Amino acid sequence: MLDTESEHGGSMAIYRQPSKKIHRGFFYLNDETVINSLSAVESGKIDEVVAKVNSAREGGFGGGLGFQGANIEGSKKSTSALAEEIVRTRTRFSVFELWYQTLVDGKALGSFEGWGPNALNGVEPGHTVEFRATLEVVPLQTLLRLYLWFSDKTKTQGHVFSQKGEELKSTKDSERNIKMLLGDNDEGGAGESIFIAKPIGESGPAVAMPISGEWLIGKIGRLGGEYSIVAQVDQILGPQEELPTLRLTHDVSATPLEITTLRDSVSNFVEPAKAMGVDVSTSDASITGPALWLNPIAIFR
Repeated sequence: MLDTESEHGGSMAIYRQPSKKIHRGFFYLNDETVINSLSAVESGKIDEVVAKVNSAREGGFGGGLGFQGANIEGSKKSTSALAEEIVRTRTRFSVFELWYQTLVDGKALGSFEGWGPNALNGVEPGHTVEFRATLEVVPLQTLLRLYLWFSDKTKTQGHVFSQKGEELKSTKDSERNIKMLLGDNDEGGAGESIFIAKPIGESGPAVAMPISGEWLIGKIGRLGGEYSIVAQVDQILGPQEELPTLRLTHDVSATPLEITTLRDSVSNFVEPAKAMGVDVSTSDASITGPALWLNPIAIFR
């Protein structure tokens, strides 16, 4: 066996790092916010992307996507659907790159050198910031969404969790209440989950953000590792200030009574959660300051 280290007078690196990062693996992208923001400051760049997309739509997807022997009409429909999906994806990613570079060039993107107790010094609501962090869903929401998965299976005949009669009715009632808590009954039905971000660095203020199902690109169940997060600062919570991780009322601002009621409700989930392997505590009912509450725009690697 070759002794690589002795032959070359030292250890030789096996992996060669890329000199630049071009590809972004998006987990989340609120392109509506991106488009509106970029349109306000660089509308010409939006027009340029739209022009290129229209050109691709008209001439770039015309041939080569069909298969011999397939129904011509069906092939046209599937080709058209594929083309529209490619155009939509190309548009949202292209506009993000333009918007992101505009922020960088204009020095309009706040960043953090690590993390720590004083990380929020100088941070103000409205700032657009970028940082690296690991992400996790609030345990209580993990439990509730696990129950929604279970309740969906109870309606399937022949499944190990299938139910009938009063038992199924009770499960459906619980499902309806949980969807209301998660916001899944709102228009569009996408719902949202509260994510906790743990910025890379020393221990410091908590960071939380609502993730809307409407803008998810990845799967929550595959969440893991470090991500780059671009977000707008919504609120900075002072010591002992709180915001709930679930909303009992979606049309008014959170109140101490709502948080107290939610905390009392969460106590009923603690023991059942253990049986499902989820560690839930009453502290999951709220995010307590000092903390940073964000409106996420993009999450990617």
